[in-house]
Amino acid sequence: MLTVSDVAHRYQINYQQVHDLVQYGYLPVAKIDRNYKHGMRYLFAESDVENLDVFSHLAEIHELQLRKPDTAQRRSDFRQVLSLMDRYERFLEEIQHYPEKEALEVCFYLFHLNHYAKTYPQQSEALYQLKDQVLKKLYFQNADLISLRYLQGPDKHNIWLCEDCKESAHAAGLSYRKFIQNEDYCPKCTIMSVEKEYYSLIEFRLQVDEFRFAFHLPLRRAAKWLKNIDELPHGIRKTGRYDDRMYLYGRPISRIEERVFTLKMVHTALKAYVETETYDV
Repeated sequence: MLTVSDVAHRYQINYQQVHDLVQYGYLPVAKIDRNYKHGMRYLFAESDVENLDVFSHLAEIHELQLRKPDTAQRRSDFRQVLSLMDRYERFLEEIQHYPEKEALEVCFYLFHLNHYAKTYPQQSEALYQLKDQVLKKLYFQNADLISLRYLQGPDKHNIWLCEDCKESAHAAGLSYRKFIQNEDYCPKCTIMSVEKEYYSLIEFRLQVDEFRFAFHLPLRRAAKWLKNIDELPHGIRKTGRYDDRMYLYGRPISRIEERVFTLKMVHTALKAYVETETYDV
């Protein structure tokens, strides 16, 4: 792993230029290292640095800055990045002496993985598979820390519009799919259940003192490895409109979070977790 100083020395550029390469997305952060002497610092993969077309990228960054001077925004972003890194450092310091340190750190990365899966639909299936593997291992290694709840959701339905609703969709300039998504169909339309409890979730809650995390898996995913699901405490999944975008709670990753906790960093940490050691099911 290479530091900001290593990258600057290799290409004979200053530290700010290295940070610009990170900020504009040319140089991904592979890991954030916590060091008692130096605090938090970015670490970069040798392969990413080796493949970096530094001077071409810096020229592009310079052009962007000339065309769109956003000094105030950049200063604001930098402050937010520092604030987020400071919170991350405090979190690591606070969990340092907990026996559950590993589980809490995994939860931190899993929290961000979920947001990445919401942000990048083209990668979501692979990211949700990793989430499934992480939760499985996390649960079987820390069953005493994790409480489960069965959140019952509705069935998945197929809807066939009646002739009147088809005419209404045409008149509104909407496709049938969009008309159905808007829930503009009427009682005369045909609604058929095609998968029972398609939108049901299993909720995993982990709490250690003031540290709290909650994650959700679709029932059909969790049922592949979780036993006695029917015996879990039940709740009703309260949500608005349903769609097929993995039907999970969560939000997309923020622009600032993506700069500090890159997808590569989050993915690498969680992949390492699921691939180390064995555990009994």
